[in-house]
Amino acid sequence: MKKLGIIGGIGPEATMRYYLDIIKGYQNKINSQQSLPELSIVSINMYHMFDLLNHHQYDDVANYVSNAANELHKSGADFGLMCGNTPHILFHQIQERTALPLLSIIETSLTRAKSMNLKRLLLLGTKFTMENDFFAQPFRDAGINIVLPSDKDQQWIHEKIVTELENGIVNNNTKQQLIKMINQLITEHSLDGVILGCTELPLIIKPNDLQVSTFDIAKIHIDAAVDMILEK
Repeated sequence: MKKLGIIGGIGPEATMRYYLDIIKGYQNKINSQQSLPELSIVSINMYHMFDLLNHHQYDDVANYVSNAANELHKSGADFGLMCGNTPHILFHQIQERTALPLLSIIETSLTRAKSMNLKRLLLLGTKFTMENDFFAQPFRDAGINIVLPSDKDQQWIHEKIVTELENGIVNNNTKQQLIKMINQLITEHSLDGVILGCTELPLIIKPNDLQVSTFDIAKIHIDAAVDMILEK
C-alpha cells in the first residue's frame, strides 16, 4: 500500500471531501471498515496563491506549492496530489521542483472523458481555469471540443466560487442562475457534458440538475488516487 500526500487548502471544502472520500473509497475497495489508508496533508493558503496568480508571479506560485509537496515527500508520502484544479496551471513547473510524483487532475479527467467517448464539453471553473489553456488544450488535442462561458459569465462564476463555494456557502439564487446559463450553452452548442472544473462546484451542481453528464473531476481524481494507494 502506498502513502498519499495531499496538498490541501485549495480550498478547505475540497480538502475535507478528498480526505473523507479517499478513506471511504479505500475501505470500499478492500471491503473493510476496519482499515485506513496512510495520508498526510499540508494545507496551503488558497487566497495567497490566487493573489500571486493575479499578479502573474508564476515562479512564486510554483515554489509555494512545490514547498508543500516537498514537505509531504519528507513525511514519507509515495505520491501526492493537489486537491484543486487551479494550481494545475503550473503542474509541470511544480513537478519539476519536487521529487514527489504528483497525480494530475487533468490527466485523470481526460482518461475518463476518452473512455466515455465524450466530444463536446462545457468547462466551468475559476477564471484561471477558464482563461488559460492548461486544462482545455489536452482535451482539444484528444479531439474533444471545449466550450467556455462568455467573458462576463466567467467573471461571475469565479466570483461565486471564491466568495461563496470556497466558504461552503451554497446560495439557491446562484444555483438557479448557474443552471440557467449552463442549459443555454447546452442548447446552443449541442453539448454532451459539463466539466465541473473546480473541486467546489459539485457542492452546487448535482448530477440530476442537468440533462447531460456532469463531469466531476474531483471524484475522478479521488478514484484514481485510491487505485494508486492500493498499487503494490
